[in-house]
Amino acid sequence: MVKRVYCPTCGTDGISEREVEDKGRIYSFTKIHVPPSEFAHLAPYYVALVQLDGTNAKVTARMTEDIAIGDKVELFNVEDGAYVYKKA
Repeated sequence: MVKRVYCPTCGTDGISEREVEDKGRIYSFTKIHVPPSEFAHLAPYYVALVQLDGTNAKVTARMTEDIAIGDKVELFNVEDGAYVYKKA
């Protein structure tokens, strides 16, 4: 199977990678109290959308501290493929 990457807005496949900031602001979030069994040891935790500084990009992140919309955050670690952010 061939992986195909394209822009969902305009349909172009002329995608390129670029470096982005590891800092941003909380755009949206939810607090997980009853997670799937493989994440039970992390509960409670937050899953947040982080609006990265200087770009329109958003990333999904995991956080363990209390957060609010607009809080400044920064990348802390990558654990098992998940971005873990903390308050800046």
